[in-house]
Amino acid sequence: MSDYHKFTLDRTKIGLLIRKAIVDSNLTIEQVSINLELTSSRVIYDWMNGIKLPNIENLINLALMLNKKIEDFIALQ
Repeated sequence: MSDYHKFTLDRTKIGLLIRKAIVDSNLTIEQVSINLELTSSRVIYDWMNGIKLPNIENLINLALMLNKKIEDFIALQ
């Protein structure tokens, strides 16, 4: 166990990666929200600001929608 190092996700960096991918796609936050069938676009702003992280289903669908790989959104501390 001495080689074990716990990692954490860097929410701020992940948020910036999500923001950049959405901006580069030329989709609006509202369009992304509708495509992901979210009840509110507010959650996407929470992702972009590092307040929340998308669940795995939303992360996969976000990656598919934006022609990215899931790994493109992962940022480790």
